Amino acid sequence: MTIGLVLSGGGSRGNFQVGAVRYLYERNIRPAIIAGTSVGAINAVKLAEGEGDGNDATRGLRGLIGIWRDLIVESDMWVKEGWFSNIEDSTIVNFIKDDAFRSKKIREDSFNLFLGTYGLVQVIRDYSGDINKLKSEIEKVLSAQSQSLYNLNPIRAKLISLSKLDPRKVSQSGIKLRMSVVALESGALRYVTEKGNLLERDSVYYVQSVPLHASACIPIATKIEELERSRNHLQAQLRIAPTNDKSSIIEQIRELNAEISHQNGLLSSCDRANPPQSLPLSISLSEGTLASASIPLAFSPVKLGTENYVDGGVREIVPIQAAIQAGATEIFAVMASDNSMDPPRGILSGNIIPSFDVGVANLIDVATRATSDIMSNEIAQNEIEPYIVNVNSNVNVTIIQPELDIHDIMTIDPGLIDIRMAYGYMRADDTYQAKQADPVNYRRLTEQYSRDRQTKLIYLTRYEIWKLEYAASGYKFTTKDGRPVHPAPRMEHSIDAIRQVRELKNRLSDLVRRRKEKGGYVPSEAENWWATWERHPWTPDRGLWLPNGPAAKGNDVRPGETLAYDQGIHSPSGDYSLVFQGDGNLVLYKIIKTNGPLAPECRPIDAEITRLQNALTNLQTELKKAPTNKKAEIMEQIQETKAIIAEKTVMLTACNKTYPPQVMITRNALWASGTAARAGACYMEHDGNLYIFDEGKKIVWFSNTGGNPGSYLVVQDDGNVVMLRPDGSVVWSLRG
Repeated sequence: MTIGLVLSGGGSRGNFQVGAVRYLYERNIRPAIIAGTSVGAINAVKLAEGEGDGNDATRGLRGLIGIWRDLIVESDMWVKEGWFSNIEDSTIVNFIKDDAFRSKKIREDSFNLFLGTYGLVQVIRDYSGDINKLKSEIEKVLSAQSQSLYNLNPIRAKLISLSKLDPRKVSQSGIKLRMSVVALESGALRYVTEKGNLLERDSVYYVQSVPLHASACIPIATKIEELERSRNHLQAQLRIAPTNDKSSIIEQIRELNAEISHQNGLLSSCDRANPPQSLPLSISLSEGTLASASIPLAFSPVKLGTENYVDGGVREIVPIQAAIQAGATEIFAVMASDNSMDPPRGILSGNIIPSFDVGVANLIDVATRATSDIMSNEIAQNEIEPYIVNVNSNVNVTIIQPELDIHDIMTIDPGLIDIRMAYGYMRADDTYQAKQADPVNYRRLTEQYSRDRQTKLIYLTRYEIWKLEYAASGYKFTTKDGRPVHPAPRMEHSIDAIRQVRELKNRLSDLVRRRKEKGGYVPSEAENWWATWERHPWTPDRGLWLPNGPAAKGNDVRPGETLAYDQGIHSPSGDYSLVFQGDGNLVLYKIIKTNGPLAPECRPIDAEITRLQNALTNLQTELKKAPTNKKAEIMEQIQETKAIIAEKTVMLTACNKTYPPQVMITRNALWASGTAARAGACYMEHDGNLYIFDEGKKIVWFSNTGGNPGSYLVVQDDGNVVMLRPDGSVVWSLRG
């Protein structure tokens, strides 16, 4: 069994392929043959370096992942040609592209109002200088000085850098490489190989490079070139020489002509005797890769040998046949896109075309839609259709394809790249396991696995999170015809968006857990999907989640501990408390305690004691006024009353222990952080800093005591709040 890997075209959607290949490699499915078209060729040539001993992080698959993760914006992959930028910036073109101008009704009304054509002429006359500039740029296109809207110079820079692509490793890896290209002159479909040769479509014959002369004849040809240079020099002298010197120069030229003629005769005889031998054309791997990725009109053709080449997708989007001809018997074909078609876009404007009615779409729009879009889609479908049912009994083909695309072929964004690579990994897993379970009906089973294992839902949930993170990070998510606008406009951080992101991240964690429970695999870094932000062209200015350490207890806050809402730490005596309030303030309070009303269960006893005390007071008053013979009797009553009061007091004490009276606590604020906001968390960092975060994890206060690892915060009995190092020395105190 010889494993082949086939990578289709699909522009920036090639990120899906990277994740799918990663899954296959982790299952030890390593190709001996790799065939690719367009972006598939870019992926293929890097994979063809092989993995070596596995210690080189820039080689093969790991290097390819690194290249994709380095892409941040579209200009990291391609840039507009100068003439196209000039036209886009043209005032008159912007006027014509304006929605109001393109509206037939408004256009007709405006022209009638301004005397029809004369009105338009008056408008254009105001832009006469701009029209001259526009004319100059259009002439460049018409005179063949410009052949595309964009160029691949950023990718070219990566391909010619040995740190990004090493042709020696490609040629020596033992992996057969086939990158499809199409020659504009002959229309032939050909393949660039790992050795830098051009193989004909039949995979038998190579495109030849025929030298002008055999080696035996080169000295004569060189002699002729030297003589011709001498003659050119004399002819230049003749034009400026005085009249009396001209005859001498003419004679020298005549002699050189005779010698050149003689040498030409010798060269002709030598060529007949020693006809030049043809050799396979040798080309640069980087240029061959660019040729395969050069989508007509979007990118310029690439000259290879004597012909100009463009994207092989013109004739072959999924080069399965090339892999078979190279000897593959077990093929994994990874499609970059789903089966649907993108909305049509105008060539110059890049805007989505709402319809192809007269006055809406122009001639180029119609032609591009029919050839580049519809025809390409049909080519791809026709190429994989025979292999879905594996009509060739000697070859087994497994098609790995996305169910849904979330961006078009020109969109570059780091978050979308990560999301699509992970999606490719999961779809490859679903497909591979389905193929193992049911080789005949694996395509249907793949869709069932994807539904059961939440593949699509995980993918779309991450996409929704990615969009919400704009507002959560203080950026306005805007698109221009479906593509995110960079740089994004700034706005206030949205707390609602942060809440939604956190909620969806928790849901995402559950989805991944359920996928694993049902036998599905995810990339090893999947935990990062909910632990942190997705990647964006900007760097988030805060973390996603609030600190979630254990709650502090007692009289100190240790490293890694938090103070929850309205939770505090207290001095050992309980006279002082440091509290993190629900309003976001950290406040130091002096605590004053007073007893309040007795519990209902103890109030009857207390009332009886009060009645007895009143009776005792009356007896004592009566004793003072009583005659001598009555005093002894009253004294006995007084002693009995005192004994009953003592007994009732003991009962009240016991009751108060069982049913404590209410304690009235008065808190007097001594200090506050002044951070009233939506409360987030108060957290003791391991570096010695105490932080207060709002709900959006913006730092609203910190102790500025970093650089003291292991320090902790203490509330003392004297009311001072102190930051102590592990050895007990003071880092900071509230009272200075």
